[in-house]
Amino acid sequence: MKKAKITVSGGMRVRTYEVLRRCIEEGAEYGWMRAHKHTDAPDADAIKDQMVTAVLNAVSEYFHFDDDVQDPG
Repeated sequence: MKKAKITVSGGMRVRTYEVLRRCIEEGAEYGWMRAHKHTDAPDADAIKDQMVTAVLNAVSEYFHFDDDVQDPG
């Protein structure tokens, strides 16, 4: 099934950098809290894992990734 292209005209634009910055900031904060949910002293790997997961989840809420993009050449 082919998706129809939608053309939008007008003066509205998304401030992509700001949206991405907020996703990263909020995801990092949530991941930090999540890593400390069941322990007061999680190890560095647990903190990193929770922060990366939370940031990627936040980004995925606002950005769509075209995973099946094919090289035209």
